[in-house]
Amino acid sequence: MGHWGVKSYENDDAADALDAGFDRVHGPLYEELMDDRNPMTVDQIQQRLANPETLAAAIEGLGESIGLPFEEWDEVERLAFAGVVVRHAELGVPIPDDWRDRAIGWLEDEAIDWEEATKRRLRREREITLLTKMAGT
Repeated sequence: MGHWGVKSYENDDAADALDAGFDRVHGPLYEELMDDRNPMTVDQIQQRLANPETLAAAIEGLGESIGLPFEEWDEVERLAFAGVVVRHAELGVPIPDDWRDRAIGWLEDEAIDWEEATKRRLRREREITLLTKMAGT
């Protein structure tokens, strides 16, 4: 797994799933916005386009790429799932209870060794808190 930060979605699998989800739902508009000539940042583009459909499409694409039932996913695949859910939660998209609960559980049980373990632990705690608060809304 290639990862470049401590957020759950800052890894190749989550990034690929997010990209696929936005592309599946928004197609040409997403491609146009992602053009290098567009001054918008990726964060701004995702904020503009994120919705329940992009979440579902990203999770579906991730599942297709893994090709196994959830119960058989490894730690890296679970992190990608949590990353897709967390990213959409950060963007204000409502998260279905079962996906939110699965992401929380997988984040709580995360067994991946991180180079920046303290930063990751703090970030993981913030992600769990975000998802937990969503359960009360």
